[in-house]
Amino acid sequence: MRHLYWIILIIGFVMSGRAEIASAQTSKDVAIILKSKGDVKLRKEKSKDWRAGRAGTRLDSGDVLKTAENSLAAVMFTDDKSLLKVRDNSTVAIRGKRVDYSISKRIICTVGQFWIRAANQQSKLLVETPSGMAAVKGTEFYGIVDAEGNTQIIVIEGMVQLINKLGQILIEAGQTGKLTKNGAPVVFNSDPNSIINWANEDRNANELQFEFQDSNGNKKSLKLLYH
Repeated sequence: MRHLYWIILIIGFVMSGRAEIASAQTSKDVAIILKSKGDVKLRKEKSKDWRAGRAGTRLDSGDVLKTAENSLAAVMFTDDKSLLKVRDNSTVAIRGKRVDYSISKRIICTVGQFWIRAANQQSKLLVETPSGMAAVKGTEFYGIVDAEGNTQIIVIEGMVQLINKLGQILIEAGQTGKLTKNGAPVVFNSDPNSIINWANEDRNANELQFEFQDSNGNKKSLKLLYH
């Protein structure tokens, strides 16, 4: 019986270790930086140091991107190719948890501007700001978060649900929603004369090239085109 006890204990320890490893893997490699223009910084989770956020860098859950003046970062999630672009003077954290073959995504923007195009709605995608949350319903939209944490969501396609402690509201294509810390979400028709379009300014340049070595040591390149 004592031998059986130790066998069960060892098996339990091994299975627990495997579970921890599997849990750790769910937070690894959730996205990749497709483009880095200007001064883009990356901080890994549990680190205080900032380093250059270069194209081709793989992002784990909890990584933070920060862009300086006249800078931009383009990020693609590795499960469904959903795209995120972060404009200059912005700070955004990327979080993700793998569920089967998809990634449950959460994007946290404390300040700045971003653009998102969700590829599909097989996986959950939430955007969190200091004034509330946006639940993506399969869409393309812009987000603007000012220094006080006030948020604007401008929907180009699809729908977004805005939520905070004082209420929730659904906004559709052609509408803009606002979130503040002290008020319920509001929606109004977007002004066609003031619609922003910076995410599409370099659409013809959406190309990423990798260099790698094959099993024989030969150097090769791989070109990835994205839209």
